[in-house]
Amino acid sequence: MNLKLYAIKNGNQQFERIQLVVVDLDKSKKYPLNFVCVLPRYFRILEKRSSKFAKLFGEKSLCVAKKLLLDALRREDDPEIQTVINKRIKDIDTQQDCKTQP
Repeated sequence: MNLKLYAIKNGNQQFERIQLVVVDLDKSKKYPLNFVCVLPRYFRILEKRSSKFAKLFGEKSLCVAKKLLLDALRREDDPEIQTVINKRIKDIDTQQDCKTQP
């Protein structure tokens, strides 16, 4: 799988205005055909294995999420999306140290 994060801005919603979804570029180059799952907003959901993302990546969920977020941050131009990504990276850093590659 060639995984990347794709940010979706919901223009008229205040709560969860930006949603980050995981896509597989090996499936297709265009969203939504390459959709895999939504990256959970709260990472304690990953620890409990109660999301599709956590079920797909198991014990490596936090490390996979952090790698996807760091890759997305490097190529993202939008400051609002960068803020969301940075917040999620900080959340992961407080949860667990991901020194191993997924």
